[in-house]
Amino acid sequence: MLRVGILGCGSIAAKVAESLKDSKKVAVTGVASRERNKAKKFAAAHCPDAKVFGGYEKLAASDDIDLIYIATPNTYHYEHAILCIKEYKNVLIEKPFAMSKAETDSIFFEAKNRGVFVAEAMWTSYLPLHKKALEWIAEGRIGAVKYVAANLGYDIENVPRLNSPVLGGGSYLDLGVYTTNFALSFMGNDIRVSRVFARMTSSGIDRDTSYCMESEDGSILGNFYVTMCANTDKDAVVTGEKGKIKFNNINNYRKIALYTADDVLIEEVIDEEEYLHGYVYEFEACADAISKGLIQAPDMPWSKTTRIAQINDTIRSMM
Repeated sequence: MLRVGILGCGSIAAKVAESLKDSKKVAVTGVASRERNKAKKFAAAHCPDAKVFGGYEKLAASDDIDLIYIATPNTYHYEHAILCIKEYKNVLIEKPFAMSKAETDSIFFEAKNRGVFVAEAMWTSYLPLHKKALEWIAEGRIGAVKYVAANLGYDIENVPRLNSPVLGGGSYLDLGVYTTNFALSFMGNDIRVSRVFARMTSSGIDRDTSYCMESEDGSILGNFYVTMCANTDKDAVVTGEKGKIKFNNINNYRKIALYTADDVLIEEVIDEEEYLHGYVYEFEACADAISKGLIQAPDMPWSKTTRIAQINDTIRSMM
């Protein structure tokens, strides 16, 4: 059983704790906040058997924790990751992994030197339907990929964290990492950003961002859109020479469908699990990797996280 400590007691951490209650491989055994009372209330509500730590340093130093899930605001991910890694703790870091490629490189450098497992909590990469779509493409079911499109939007512009430059707010850092991860998954690593359009607030936060990517050889084009101002359909499509794959909700795939080039449905797969079960897949993948002595998650290797961080830097510089 992998013993998980949760560092940061926000809403995403609550969802994770709830989702792991029935896991046979992972258990939340520790919770930490800067405010002990906050951690106590969190544990009582979501993981009553977990030990409460009044301070992140105490959680990082605990011998009763195998992996620490970092769920603090974006701008603190680097600081808290380094804190844990220096205590030789395995870490799973909520997306965005860090605020820059430089921070990302530093985290991996420290982890490699200590032989510590580190992964980005890009839960979509661990989902069975994500892997199934990659299988269809590898089997040549749609031929060579030519076009990829995805959108992700929620009406969340009133969330204080998303409007704070200090906390790394904005639609792209919160949502765009999903569409960029989608692009890398189905367009490959050899892609570049060709255009960015963002609507900015007076504080320098992007309310929504539209961007184009293309493969270096020009064979694949991608269009992506994220917004924190409206609920979009959250769907995506990967179009190939012989057919296409349509995705329902790229934030947590509910259904993928395989079509011919003429839009005739060939096959579809539906995820019957509860929505929050998506978190279980990534934590159990971490448990499996750690049990094998790996320091990277095969479904979300360091090279992919580094590439996302690099693209994040580029997109933000072009806003």
